[in-house]
Amino acid sequence: MKLQGRLISTALLGTAALLAACDDTTDSAAASGAVFAMTNAADNNQILGYQRTATGALTLMGQFSTGGRGSGPNPIAPAAPLGAQDPIVLSDDNRYLFAVNAGSNEISTMRVLDNGTASLVGKAASGGMFPISIAVNDELLYVLNAGGAGNISGFRVGDDGLLTAIPGSTQPLSGTDTPLPDDSVLPGTIDISPDGRFIAVTEKATNLIDIFLLDDNGVASAPIAQPTDVPTPFGAEFDLNGFFIVSDANVDPGTGMPTADDSSVSSYSVGADGTLTAITTGVTTLETAACWIEITANNQFAYTTNTNSGTVTGFQLDGDGVLTSLNPADGVTAALAPTSILLEMAIADEYLYVLAAGTGEINGFAIAGDGSLTPVEGGTVGGLPGATAEGLAAF
Repeated sequence: MKLQGRLISTALLGTAALLAACDDTTDSAAASGAVFAMTNAADNNQILGYQRTATGALTLMGQFSTGGRGSGPNPIAPAAPLGAQDPIVLSDDNRYLFAVNAGSNEISTMRVLDNGTASLVGKAASGGMFPISIAVNDELLYVLNAGGAGNISGFRVGDDGLLTAIPGSTQPLSGTDTPLPDDSVLPGTIDISPDGRFIAVTEKATNLIDIFLLDDNGVASAPIAQPTDVPTPFGAEFDLNGFFIVSDANVDPGTGMPTADDSSVSSYSVGADGTLTAITTGVTTLETAACWIEITANNQFAYTTNTNSGTVTGFQLDGDGVLTSLNPADGVTAALAPTSILLEMAIADEYLYVLAAGTGEINGFAIAGDGSLTPVEGGTVGGLPGATAEGLAAF
């Protein structure tokens, strides 16, 4: 746990059940969808569920146990003890939510409804230690385990949401030596390409991206580790065209601090053999510690949270994977308090939601046709445990 705390300190700051789901019907005609966050509490990890209206407003519906244990607070950094993107994700049909239990080395499956309620379906061992990030593509799920040198492990998702381990799918990360005592490469996120051919993992400590080839049975190859053009690849997501979009926290190895006002985003194509080719790299946010990233459903815009600045930077994303800042003057597309400690984002319809650990809030923004962001009335809710809360998912 102390080592994982070092991960957050380096990459961020040096770099937080009332109702049960039982059927497929919604309890409110006003419900348009739902937003979920995770407490990541060490004694009883829980999912916070919010009903989302058509206007983007949120209402807390309850807290629902995952049946496992989270990591608890970080003893070094004041927020983001997992230091990873996508510790909770929704299935493609939004029927299930999958959540990591970093403290008990498990993945929980939660049945969800569009009124923001959830219930535990079952759990599976994560295939490693300290799971931090999940990727889903149809019935294929892979989890990223950060404990020790780290690994990935694959599962099949049944119609009932339960997970079955895929034999031979567990693979190590790059294995590159690091100065950390247990050789952790400090992984940041895992994702599966839209065509189901590749898995990608970011490594913050080594400035590497690992590509794994997937066979027809969903079994991953050994990692193909490749250096990034910009330091500290953190959050990442494949766009609909299969381009890999990455946030660059740009941590100075000498000081262990993110370079002030010089974080960025980058994009890469992936060849048939897993080789990465840079498209646009180091497109600056003009802000500090770009860590989490999210792409709109129409594939036109990408947003990154600048954790140390309390801002969001938006980028135009074209069909060739080229990124262009929406605000090249100062990089700010939306701003909250500098002490907000912005972590993960989630997009539902035309709304972007941001988890602010510093204030224990979820903040909602409407996405305009030009990519600009406007705060949503009723879209901000508080009461999250800022020292532990991780993850955001929405539909």
